[in-house]
Amino acid sequence: MSTKHSSQLIAVGGGKGGVGKSVIATNMAVAMALTGQKVVLVDGDFGASNLHALVGISNPKFGFRDFFVHEGIEDDPSDLLHDTGLANLKFLSASGSLPGSADINQKQQNRVMNILRNLKADVVFIDLGPGTGFHTVDFLNLAERQVVVSTPEMTSITNSFNYVKSALFRRISQVFKANSDLQHILDFSKNPEMSEDCYEIDQLRSKIQEADAESLNAVNDIIRTFQPGLVLNRVRGKRDILMGDTLLKLIKKYLDVDAQYLGYIVDSDEVRDSIDDMVPFLIKDPSSKPSDNVRQILSQLTNTDLHMVKKNGSMFVSLEIKLKSGWEQ
Repeated sequence: MSTKHSSQLIAVGGGKGGVGKSVIATNMAVAMALTGQKVVLVDGDFGASNLHALVGISNPKFGFRDFFVHEGIEDDPSDLLHDTGLANLKFLSASGSLPGSADINQKQQNRVMNILRNLKADVVFIDLGPGTGFHTVDFLNLAERQVVVSTPEMTSITNSFNYVKSALFRRISQVFKANSDLQHILDFSKNPEMSEDCYEIDQLRSKIQEADAESLNAVNDIIRTFQPGLVLNRVRGKRDILMGDTLLKLIKKYLDVDAQYLGYIVDSDEVRDSIDDMVPFLIKDPSSKPSDNVRQILSQLTNTDLHMVKKNGSMFVSLEIKLKSGWEQ
């Protein structure tokens, strides 16, 4: 039997492709690994797996798809982990030698979730595929912390809002699997007309009150404890930065969810060059503005202060734990 290991799962997702989820997930994972923590970076995009290129792996020889055919063994993913060349950072690919598709079935999804729970690491970053497919949203909800990445354009802001909404409604739906009345309200795939009816959370609460009033307190607890973090990518100025506040307000107004604005990444040549060179920008230049942005995001996400200096080809890193209010005394 494999030994369960308690690691912190951080899922990075978004409503559409091309917003920079993979780049942000990779550089956050690199930063945490540089502090000495054992980190696993997971490619959770089964339809278009490409995260390996960002950590300098040109062609992963094994991944989740290979694991799906070995039904008789324990869900121990240690043999699937790739070395990245950076101490303390391992990589787990969604692809591998076997063909596959984005539409993994429920049994495969459950195996992936079990693998993620069994990873022997301090922190696991899961880079999710785009969109609101059930298995993608389920992986987001599996994590202790959810990071939703958007760009400043209004279309991306709208997609990100809908992504958070889908994750919240799916979270409620999964808790009440056995409640057919609530399932009818929450399952948009079977009741597409409900999507617009339940655009605002108060409308959903009203429908739940009518269908099953005793469940309303539990639903409110789910809403209260769902606190995703927001990251804005490709920011070019103050107006773009403020779009993060706009998204935060939309989520609070229509979903009553207290999301957290973790920070932003500036639009820069350093980021684009790092992708072309297959080297995370945090490694190439830890003093760059995007690197500083990543450190600030991690500070909000993990309640730590990360300091990093590159000198004479060596990286010097320190990590300080920020005390919570009332602990200073």
